[in-house]
Amino acid sequence: MKKGSVVLMMLLMALCFSCLSDKQKKVQADEKAMKKLEYLDMNSIDRYPLFDNCDEMLTTADCFYEQLHAVVDQKLNTGDIPIHLDKKDSIYISITVSKEGRIRYDSLYKCAPTIDKDYMHELLKKRLNNFPVIKSAQKKAIPVATTYKLPIVFSPVDSLEY
Repeated sequence: MKKGSVVLMMLLMALCFSCLSDKQKKVQADEKAMKKLEYLDMNSIDRYPLFDNCDEMLTTADCFYEQLHAVVDQKLNTGDIPIHLDKKDSIYISITVSKEGRIRYDSLYKCAPTIDKDYMHELLKKRLNNFPVIKSAQKKAIPVATTYKLPIVFSPVDSLEY
């Protein structure tokens, strides 16, 4: 009987000492999460945002960029842009797609020296709004916000081919 009591006592002690408290479990879970986060590349996404006419199974970044350029081009071509250019020039804009799929113009990222940056920024704020809502980018099947740099090329009116 003594032998059975000793085994039972050792079993109970092992059980008590092997169980982690809730606080210890949380600490271990946090440590595991931090280790996984170290290996997670936060500079890339698993799926680009999707416009309705992009096929989710076949899509690449190309479809997203083509559609984004088309929408921006449509919004900028709603009227003349009163700037004087002697030759083709370009700007780069920053566009964000929220995790809810809302597209918004953020800023004029880079501007040619011949273009008035402040004037162009105000013009872009007025024209680049009311974008369609799309499916957001995803990382590990979780919707994420993403920002893109988009080039826009301006041509002088007299050099346009009709």
